[in-house]
Amino acid sequence: MIEKYIDLIIQSFVGYWNYLLSEIAFSSSPWYHNYFYWLIGLSLIVWGLEAVTPWRHKQSLFRKDFWLDGFYMFFNFFLFSLVGYNAISNVAVEAFHDLLLSFGLSNTVALEIHTWPAWAQLVTMFVIGDFIQWNIHRMLHRVPWL
Repeated sequence: MIEKYIDLIIQSFVGYWNYLLSEIAFSSSPWYHNYFYWLIGLSLIVWGLEAVTPWRHKQSLFRKDFWLDGFYMFFNFFLFSLVGYNAISNVAVEAFHDLLLSFGLSNTVALEIHTWPAWAQLVTMFVIGDFIQWNIHRMLHRVPWL
């Protein structure tokens, strides 16, 4: 049993590492699915808009903690998953599945979202994803050890 979880952790790291390398090396197909460069491009557009119409008047183009914010942008979207998020979440899902199986429950899918219309899937995942990102951001500011 423990070997299954160790293998899952290893596969999570290897799989995400390969994904990250393919994004950086422009190996994703088609090219416009490349999240890494979309993040950079959209960030530069927003930064340009802030330069033209800053939220705070007389704000420096390279304000305090500019580079730290840039690091956190990449950390939150890419490195956090590489460091352990994927492995931890995959193990947690598998452990939960195994726990349910120990009670004789084999169907762990509560909602079959893949059967919904594409627009409903998109809206649902956007709301859930945004809610999770907001809470993570909030916790990073409020919990000192994070």
